[in-house]
Amino acid sequence: MSDKTFEQALNELETLVKELEQGDIDLKDAVDKYNEGMKLSKHCHDLLDNAEKVIVKMMKDDELTDFDE
Repeated sequence: MSDKTFEQALNELETLVKELEQGDIDLKDAVDKYNEGMKLSKHCHDLLDNAEKVIVKMMKDDELTDFDE
């Protein structure tokens, strides 16, 4: 899972949601798809969290830079 980009994981998650919303799958498949969706959701969240940390660090580093020199 860790090799998927945010966009790939989000597209897969959207596909799973559509399949679950259709409701024409058996319970076991629905549970399996739900579990996979939760993993994809966590992966997307982790990627966004890491990106936010990088941006915050960059902003803090930028504040430390003295542009008056």
